[in-house]
Amino acid sequence: MSNIISKRRELKYYINHIDYINLKNRLSTIFTPDKNANSEGYYLVRSLYFDNKSNNNYYEKMSGVENRNKYRIRIYNLSTSPIKLEIKSKAGNVILKESVSINATDAGKLVCGDCSFLPCYKNKTANKIYYNFTKDHYRPVVIIDYIRDAYYFDLNNIRVTFDRKIKKNEVDFDGLFKKNIDMSDVLGNSKIVMEIKYSGTIPVWIKNILQLDRFEWCAISKYTLSRYIEG
Repeated sequence: MSNIISKRRELKYYINHIDYINLKNRLSTIFTPDKNANSEGYYLVRSLYFDNKSNNNYYEKMSGVENRNKYRIRIYNLSTSPIKLEIKSKAGNVILKESVSINATDAGKLVCGDCSFLPCYKNKTANKIYYNFTKDHYRPVVIIDYIRDAYYFDLNNIRVTFDRKIKKNEVDFDGLFKKNIDMSDVLGNSKIVMEIKYSGTIPVWIKNILQLDRFEWCAISKYTLSRYIEG
């Protein structure tokens, strides 16, 4: 199994629906739409996040710890291919994402708390996750859904995404591949998350297209927004 690693920087902004429509129309004439998008230009992203019994990943994000990790299973359009098991790490301003493809049977085992199969993948990312899940007793904590429009420009690996209709489920982890699981709103329909992901720098002319000076940068985390922890 291949070990896929991406290294980049990220900027995140809250925008409204009108800005979303305007920016999407601007980008569609210059950027390349994501190949996974349907005929209407978007696709469904579903992520199942894991945390340990002390919820360290949650509290590290909330406390602004510079170097931290998140662990998740990610699928697209509820399909069982691909199923990505990922580590998303933050080191200062740099985001590192490591992923390995797993099958639906093994994804179901992780949902049930069984990670014993991971060394069989003979993969660095799978081995890291096995070590940490075994050491710190990780378990699933939240499913997050959203609709994503994504656009790519082949300069400094620039990718712009718009995520809307963000929803969560903190109970029914067996429903990872199901269409009709009970989801509750995280942000409602009034807020859309725009993310700019890139290597190196963003050219000024692209910043102007995106009108970044109009928006306020935010340290947005769908994961922490979707968790409810008493106390």
